[in-house]
Amino acid sequence: MKLEEAQMQKEWEVSKESVEEGSSASDEALSALLEEGEGAEQDAERRVRQLGSRLAQLDALNVGGMLAAATERGAGAALAHRLDGGLRAGAALAQRLARLDHLARAAPHAAHARSGAARADANARALLAELDAIYSWLEPPALRDLDALQEPTLTTAEGRAATLKAAAALRHALRAEPAQPPHRRRLAAVRERLRRLARTKDQMAAALARHLNNALIHLGNEAAHDARPRRHHAELLPYAPFMKWLKDMDEKAYDGLLKVYTSTWARVLEREVRAAGEAARGALLAAPDHAVDHILDQVLSLVETLCNAEQDFCTQFFFLDVDVKSEGSDGERSEGGGEGRVRQGAESRRLMAELFPSVEQELVALVGHVERHDAYGAMRALACVGRRVLGAEGGAAAEGGAAGGAAGGAAGEARWARAALAAAAVAAKRGADRAVADRLAALPDAVKQAARRPKCGVLSFVSELEELSGACEQIFAGSGRRADVERWYVMLGGAMVRAVALAEHPRTPRPVLQLENYHRLQAALAALRLPALDALRRECRQRYTEALRSYVTQYFGRPLEKLTQFFEGVAEAVASGVREDEVCYRAAFSKHELRRVLAMYPAPEVRKSLHRLYRTVEKHLSEEGGLLQVVWRAMQEEFIAQHVALQARVAACYPAAGLALPLSTDDILDAFSDIARQH
Repeated sequence: MKLEEAQMQKEWEVSKESVEEGSSASDEALSALLEEGEGAEQDAERRVRQLGSRLAQLDALNVGGMLAAATERGAGAALAHRLDGGLRAGAALAQRLARLDHLARAAPHAAHARSGAARADANARALLAELDAIYSWLEPPALRDLDALQEPTLTTAEGRAATLKAAAALRHALRAEPAQPPHRRRLAAVRERLRRLARTKDQMAAALARHLNNALIHLGNEAAHDARPRRHHAELLPYAPFMKWLKDMDEKAYDGLLKVYTSTWARVLEREVRAAGEAARGALLAAPDHAVDHILDQVLSLVETLCNAEQDFCTQFFFLDVDVKSEGSDGERSEGGGEGRVRQGAESRRLMAELFPSVEQELVALVGHVERHDAYGAMRALACVGRRVLGAEGGAAAEGGAAGGAAGGAAGEARWARAALAAAAVAAKRGADRAVADRLAALPDAVKQAARRPKCGVLSFVSELEELSGACEQIFAGSGRRADVERWYVMLGGAMVRAVALAEHPRTPRPVLQLENYHRLQAALAALRLPALDALRRECRQRYTEALRSYVTQYFGRPLEKLTQFFEGVAEAVASGVREDEVCYRAAFSKHELRRVLAMYPAPEVRKSLHRLYRTVEKHLSEEGGLLQVVWRAMQEEFIAQHVALQARVAACYPAAGLALPLSTDDILDAFSDIARQH
């Protein structure tokens, strides 16, 4: 082909040279013709005829030359043959060019292939890579012998390790199917292999579920006779990875095992909690009041430890609250926000509620028993349970048992035991509020009972407040329930203040009833030293002062009555404009009249009246109130104040008369002291 193209190129060049020679001769003839006609431009017709004849001659010569060339040595036939060959070669080249253009458009990268061998090698390598990917996906070493996986060996550590490795490979192969390209999944061999793997998965899940089901039932039956607590945790934890695999690959089998565990161990745990409650109730019958806290705390500690250990184990063994279906899940729980925090722990709380269906009822019943056993039992139960709930004591009481690993560090707010203890705390708080409400309702009865006594004295509810405050301060020392305690104090104190204000006694004056009870109530509130009670304490102090003043004014009165009336007239005269030193010149207020009035109050008579007054005060006041000397001192101060005022009036109005009151201030002080000592 290349030889023919070279020959055609050579012939083309020769023909081109001959054409160029012929064209140059024609150009010379044409130039001569034009030169001949330069002088005869005017005879145009003759010139046209000459050119026509010349052209005819030239045409005849050309035709003759062509005929001669055609007949000379076959040169024309050869030229025609060569022209036909050139046309065929051009058509072949055009056809080949069109084919190459079509191939270039169909496979752009084919242009870069250096040869057909290179393309074949590239195809072979691509096929090898595809087969290797399929082999790595569906034929890992752990899945070589599928028949051995159908009955795994789980009784030994080596058997469990091999089974777990095969289970992980099986999970990876089945979970990787959606990520494979469609052309790979359409292969008949791949589809057949996936069907076999799915059957193997079902058989392995059935074998695992059967073995674990038997183990759960067997350990549950032995738990009633086993002295070691929570032995099943240590024996079941090696199977935790298989539970994770079942939760991912066969949820039906996983749920079945979860129900078997719940139904088996709920009875065991319920027996243990009920036995602890019955033992505590029996111990409370013979225990003193101060031992109630210890007995109740033992039960709470047992329940909290039991619940926390079980929650840690179940969370770790059953992989609760874990999304095991995600490819990168490793059993760790991530901290979420919003809705994630709400869902966190939902599975564990639901399982714990099924394992401990009656623990809340047992704790509430025990709290009720403590409340009935002791007058302050509800307060003791509230303080004890409150310390557990608030974390003041035993916040990390769970030992964790065999499950005390990563799950043992669960946050306190995720502990299900805290919810059970919180229910007991609510019951105890209601019992304490009920006890306070009963005391409030009993206030009118206490006033009625006091009316039957000869003296009212201190009302019983004031003494009960002192006893209650002392017990509560001891019970709630170091507890976080101070808000409840202060609320009780405010409720009881306010109600008692109002009850004392309305109380009456047939033989005790109301001021005495009030001053004794307000004084005692104010002392009880002040002893607590609580800012929340300051307002009540000040109110009690004010009411006590008013009651004391009222009583002194009412029963002490004015012991020198006529003398007081005499000087009241003197004061009126001075107020009307009479000078103090001139009052004595009036008949009604003369020195003689004053001596007559003073003679009515000799010193012995004044002492006798003070003795009678002391006996009256002693008759009104009670010994438990302890205010006799306080009231007597207040009367002494009142008498001295009146005496000083009268003495000043005598000195101002009768300066040189030599008149004086029957008793001096020192005499009055001695008289009051002597009377107090005598009684």
